[in-house]
Amino acid sequence: MDGGLYEHYPHFRKYLQDAVTELVGPDVSKLIAIEHSRDGSGIGAALLAASHSQFIEK
Repeated sequence: MDGGLYEHYPHFRKYLQDAVTELVGPDVSKLIAIEHSRDGSGIGAALLAASHSQFIEK
């Protein structure tokens, strides 16, 4: 996860993990790792653009 809220607001991590647990249940939430990632939105945008690119073979 990228963002100042996750990085600088200490209680947000717990709130987020609690919300994930509520949505998917405790067994599945144990398998999900949420970690801080610098420039995650830039990487995500690049992956999305690459996945929708079309290559024309000549």
